[in-house]
Amino acid sequence: MLRYWTKERQRVKTKNIAGDKGLYTVPAKLQGEWYSMDNNRRTHSKDTNQLRKIEFGTHTLTTEDHQYELHIPDKEYFEKHQKFSNDYLNDTHTWVKVFNNTEPLKGVNYINLIGWTAKDNHQTSYDYTLLDQEPVIILASGQEKITDQVYWKTPELAKKHQDQNFDKLITKAENN
Repeated sequence: MLRYWTKERQRVKTKNIAGDKGLYTVPAKLQGEWYSMDNNRRTHSKDTNQLRKIEFGTHTLTTEDHQYELHIPDKEYFEKHQKFSNDYLNDTHTWVKVFNNTEPLKGVNYINLIGWTAKDNHQTSYDYTLLDQEPVIILASGQEKITDQVYWKTPELAKKHQDQNFDKLITKAENN
């Protein structure tokens, strides 16, 4: 059974942590619940026909089994620090660094999320765009922004557009 965090369970840390410039505010167009029904052929997963749900809050991202707090990193701090104490790792284990992408790909301008203490090449990206005249969030991975999932505003739209390809999506084949 999938576990979803409710809004009542969302927590945002207020403790001062080295390298943290504050909470990242999610653009209003990304906020809310989103659904995907892709067979995951794009990511070569064995899961098929599974409805997935994500939810962006003001400063959070909730996936099927995790809730992340979105923070703005101090880039200079992370350039100088590569190792972190157990206390630091414990205090930030639900945090992710968020960067705004400055160069759109196929007309989509992603926000990049990276684990708080992870290296920059392990990024996940999200952005809002329109596909088939409907609002969607594209979930992409890596620096190439290869599309993993497309999330729609309703489960019905997710089912209707399951595994459908669109020009704005970046496929693995385009990067080989």
